[in-house]
Amino acid sequence: MSSASIHKAAWVIPVDRPPIENGVVEIHDGFITAVRPAKRHESCHDLGDMAILPGLVNAHAHLEFSLVERPFQPARPFTDWIRSLVAYRRREFSSDPNTKPEALNAGWYEVAMGGSTLVGEIATDGWSASAFKGNPTGPRLIAFRELIGLRPESVSEQLSLAERWLKREGEAPPAKTMQPVYGLSPHAPYSVAPELLSRSVELAKRYGAPVAMHLAETREELEFLAHGRGEFVEMLKSFGAWPEDGLPLGRRPLDILRTLTDAPRALVVHGNYLADDELDFIAARPQMSAVYCPRTHEFFGHDPHPWRQLLAKGANVALGTDGRGSNPDLMLWKELVFLRDRFPDVAPSTLLELGTRAGARALGFEHHCGTITPGKRADLVRIFLGHPTSNADPLESLFAAGNFPYGVICGGGLG
Repeated sequence: MSSASIHKAAWVIPVDRPPIENGVVEIHDGFITAVRPAKRHESCHDLGDMAILPGLVNAHAHLEFSLVERPFQPARPFTDWIRSLVAYRRREFSSDPNTKPEALNAGWYEVAMGGSTLVGEIATDGWSASAFKGNPTGPRLIAFRELIGLRPESVSEQLSLAERWLKREGEAPPAKTMQPVYGLSPHAPYSVAPELLSRSVELAKRYGAPVAMHLAETREELEFLAHGRGEFVEMLKSFGAWPEDGLPLGRRPLDILRTLTDAPRALVVHGNYLADDELDFIAARPQMSAVYCPRTHEFFGHDPHPWRQLLAKGANVALGTDGRGSNPDLMLWKELVFLRDRFPDVAPSTLLELGTRAGARALGFEHHCGTITPGKRADLVRIFLGHPTSNADPLESLFAAGNFPYGVICGGGLG
């Protein structure tokens, strides 16, 4: 059955063209058909003092931790934080089989509350699309299956799991359930053997699937790659995960990037301690994107993130929230407000680009969403303008504290 609607707002901010005061977005069968100034006395759904933006894109999230009330402690050393995360996962998900689906669904709704219509989700054991049993017009998920294995015997097992995931075997989501897109996430250099990384990238290439990997997250990771020592080795031995023959030495994130470059899409998550030549490497490859998680970065107290250097070099930089294990919520809008507060010298148009079009590009959806453009899916977010906007440039006050997401529209339907 055909459907059509016209949404009017004080401002329509398409991202790929200048803002339109008193603008409208026309939608037909879930797709944008026109973006223009409003006509006098035309029949429409008038949102009043709001702005319509492209749906935000949360390029990196861990929805399984969405029932966590506050981030895991301690934040340092990082390996102690990982131990807290692992302990939570073992305690909560083994005691009640309903906990993980409940957490996933709660996170999905919170992502929408934060203005996102597309999210890059890291999926682990027990993840199922059937958990997202609510409104089928909610945010779309790119589900990256996490792969972990350093010991030789775990490599073939993880690769079998990865191929089943990409074939979408063993799961037939019920009707009216969100249908995800599937990718792979070899977790991190300290948890994935070089063979598992290279062969998982080969799998992704064969299936045309995106790949996301945590990389250069801490200085201790750099020490681990170069010298095979430090707190990661101690942690892995305590988990019984350290391979008897150890791992190759003399490596750095650049070696990982060279392997990832064969993936159809590669998301370099965090990248807090990338060197200049590694920033250049990412910037020179359009299939690669860096994903910066601002408030998680702040939580761990890292050195300044190189996101502005990446932008200056021409790299695609997307934003993510990470999970509630390191962030108080999953609301990408708050990441933008945070950045506007911390970096007032950065143009708000640049920040909006990071949270929309750059995220869509990172996840391979730039032709479907990320801007308000005729022909694209009607993935939109309505922003309540509690703070007056400037007629000259509404972007200057868009991220003011009084403004907040007032619901998303996913494929033309209210999420």
